[in-house]
Amino acid sequence: MTAWASLVWCARASEPPADGDVLVVEADRKNGAASERSLDHDAIEATPGRSTDDLLSAMPGLHQSAHGGHGKAYQYFLRGFDAVHGADIAVDLEGVPLNELSNVHAHGYLDLHFIPLALVEGVDLHPGAWQADAGDFAIAGSASFTLGLQEPGVTLGGGTDTSGVATIAWRPAAASTGTFLVGDVDMGRGVGDARDWRQARVGVGVAGDVGGAQARAWALVYDGVFASPGVLREDDLLAGEVGFYDAYPGSGGGRSTRALGAASISGGGARATGRLSVWAGYRALALEQNFTGWYDDEVHGDGTVQRHQAGTFGVDTRGWWRPGSRLAAEAGATARVEPIHQEEAAIDTTGDVWEERATLTAVQTEVGAWAATPMRVTPWIDVTPAVRGEVFLVDVDGAATAWAPVVAPKLAVVLFRGSRLTWFANYGRGYRSPDARGAGDGGRAPVALADGVELGATATPVNRLALRAAGFATFVTDEIVFDHVEARYLATGTTRRVGFDGGIVVRPRDALRIDADITWTDGRYAATGEPIPYAPRLLVVVGTYAEALPIGPHALTAGLRGVVLGPRPLPGGFSSHPSVTADLTSTLSVGRWAVGLEVDNALGARWRDGEFMFPSRWDPTEPAAELPVRHFTAGTPTAARVSLTRRF
Repeated sequence: MTAWASLVWCARASEPPADGDVLVVEADRKNGAASERSLDHDAIEATPGRSTDDLLSAMPGLHQSAHGGHGKAYQYFLRGFDAVHGADIAVDLEGVPLNELSNVHAHGYLDLHFIPLALVEGVDLHPGAWQADAGDFAIAGSASFTLGLQEPGVTLGGGTDTSGVATIAWRPAAASTGTFLVGDVDMGRGVGDARDWRQARVGVGVAGDVGGAQARAWALVYDGVFASPGVLREDDLLAGEVGFYDAYPGSGGGRSTRALGAASISGGGARATGRLSVWAGYRALALEQNFTGWYDDEVHGDGTVQRHQAGTFGVDTRGWWRPGSRLAAEAGATARVEPIHQEEAAIDTTGDVWEERATLTAVQTEVGAWAATPMRVTPWIDVTPAVRGEVFLVDVDGAATAWAPVVAPKLAVVLFRGSRLTWFANYGRGYRSPDARGAGDGGRAPVALADGVELGATATPVNRLALRAAGFATFVTDEIVFDHVEARYLATGTTRRVGFDGGIVVRPRDALRIDADITWTDGRYAATGEPIPYAPRLLVVVGTYAEALPIGPHALTAGLRGVVLGPRPLPGGFSSHPSVTADLTSTLSVGRWAVGLEVDNALGARWRDGEFMFPSRWDPTEPAAELPVRHFTAGTPTAARVSLTRRF
């Protein structure tokens, strides 16, 4: 874990109270905002979800949509943002940026399926962009993952969705969690049409001391093939022409391949530390999709295929220095180069290409640096001013180079840190780099900026109870929204968001946690006052979690999480259907054996993961109508999976 190392609101107290209870404060986390959260390994094990992507749902105010099938990157919604497939949420793996520059499907494409869930040792979640090192795509928020194998073993499992999983995870007995070898295979047919998948992952890592410094290296390799159910028309469902979990012919699917490796060395003493990291990787993605049937072409249909290949190379260095008891300095620099090649073509319902439409070859370069000076102004006031600067270069087809500079100031103020009532004030500028497809013919390239503020507080009025509340506002220069008819993301103008974020955590026992989050956001276009489409306004999450809870000589790790998703604004003044869902995960450990049970959509709800308004024609014999109609993607169906693990 990082220095922000314990689950939000539930850190260990530096001095236990006299009655022996654990005081719920944040004494051992240098948290800088009321809404941030960290998950350690025990909390991760108790979080429902079958993939690493699902852990991001622990971020306050974040909802994920898996409408593209089990293998395509999720669509992210955070604090009133439709962050599409990652354009407004920055994620890194131990300092290695994971958002893909100018991906053919979406700029900032964020696909975490390549990270084995067994290797995730911790994750830090940060709504907003106030963190000093938060850079490209950190508009609505950011997250950082750390790798490590804590529980070696072999797992076999299967489910009612005709799925199966096999995982082997090993590390030497005397080695740290950074030394590991992991392989897993996950496959299934799913519930309904066009929902099958097959995924394979391998991870290897080595960590140890080298001359007084700590060195580590890791590599991850992934390959996945998946089908996508696409969208259904609401009127076809009501007429009985399709079932809720059906799919139209040629709805889509794809193949995703990724290899990523990194090496780092770090060290220092009590007053100064530093880390140097380098990384390299390869990416290939092919996606087939059809959102409108035969709306544009009554002969071939409107299907398209997108192909993307890219490399990534980078270096990151950062350091920390404490010259005195009341002043510290943090600074870092990073450079990243990504050559890409992509193609788009029209396909018919059998998947055959009948028209080549676009190709692009480009090289994108990012060079940035950041600095922060945390200081204790008085015994009860902490202030951290910071700034990040970055320059983007985009070379398209070796002929035109566009560039863009960004300066992002940031500020965090904390009052009465570590007390029963702590106040926070945060400001940060986030930004989104230029997409190579819109970089132009040279000169300055467009960069989207977002200025965000948050005022909040955390409170521990009594032992084992924690509260938090925050108000926030964000102003974005260039909103992007997916156009299903054009099958691409389009810039739509300046926007603003205001909202509230609140939560409560109760710990009846050290290993038992009950919490609830509520986030409400109102997002609108600045020029017209019209609501921003598709992003939820209301999200409520309630959960009960057992983190290695002792039951006699055994231990129970479990989580039951319920989600209330409020209506989402749609174009034309329409709204989506609200939904109530619940997911369960549980593992009973008996010696070296463990039995697991996971249940998706435990309430059996037929909920709509996404709803959209656009014209389509799925019967080529019918005349095309230009009026938008409601489409939806079916939410996760009910499915149960059991597993058996033998730990080494």
